Amino acid sequence: MSRVLQKRFRFVHEDKPGIKWAQFYAESAESYRRWFLKEGEFNRPSFHQCKKALQTYMPELLPLWETMIQLCKGGDLEARLLSLYCPTPYLSGCSQAAWLRYNPILVRNYDYDPALCEGRILRSRWHNTEVIASTDCLWGVLDGMNEHGLAVSLSFGGKEQSGEGFGIPIILRYILEFCRTTTEAVAVLRRIPTHMSYNVTVLDAYSDVATVELCPTTTPNVSRKPLAVNQQGEFELTNYTLFSRSYERKQILIDTLYDPLTTIESFINAFEYAPLFASNYENGFGTLYTAIYNPQLRAMEYRWPYHTRVYQSFQWFEAADFWVTY
Repeated sequence: MSRVLQKRFRFVHEDKPGIKWAQFYAESAESYRRWFLKEGEFNRPSFHQCKKALQTYMPELLPLWETMIQLCKGGDLEARLLSLYCPTPYLSGCSQAAWLRYNPILVRNYDYDPALCEGRILRSRWHNTEVIASTDCLWGVLDGMNEHGLAVSLSFGGKEQSGEGFGIPIILRYILEFCRTTTEAVAVLRRIPTHMSYNVTVLDAYSDVATVELCPTTTPNVSRKPLAVNQQGEFELTNYTLFSRSYERKQILIDTLYDPLTTIESFINAFEYAPLFASNYENGFGTLYTAIYNPQLRAMEYRWPYHTRVYQSFQWFEAADFWVTY
């Protein structure tokens, strides 16, 4: 019999990194240090390499990076970790798709190990743009939306090799901080290198959708596909796609999106059932939450098992702290 797992989720409102962020860092620092040093300290880039990479690709984030180092009273190790440049490789699952009929929305399931998920949805205003996003790697983004109605979501691309580039959460953070449209977001994804393979789906307030397949060894592949799972290309077979049932999930998304009898509600509900919903929590592959982003309304909904639902928006956001049972 599988054991019952519980996970705490928090909705947090803090315009600028301050007491709340510093407290969160203190709670998470030890586990992130272990992750950062997993392959040995000398396998991670130096402070100067990290700073130069930020200056080259995301100079607008540099002052905030320095502020966060000060907030956590960090030194060389903390600065390198927070840069998210060439971080320790990690894998996650995820299914995501954009519904484009009548009322466009971006829906995603985040599949991962409950113990490794931050469980933190943050409303912030770091660079004069309000952002609501599920956080990762202390200040990065798994999925989210900004006040302009630009929504983004990531899924692992299925290839386990890594290269020189940034962790995708910091790239998504950069997009939400400084982009307003899908076109602008795609330009960023073409320009900034990522250290592993990821698929990023973007939807803006004008119903413009794009999915960008990123890989550290090839040029980004940009398409107008409204969905992504854990594979790239049409027939890419890897151990991870088999383990994650990526092909089955992709087929369900296609069938649901293009079925003329599907409604927006039945489309969203499909994410609550297998194969889109995964329950292999003990092996680090379970659906931790479903996020629904509505760019035109600037609103979002989060769903968990057992009919737990929370609605938030830029007009009305409620801080909360609660436990979810899997």
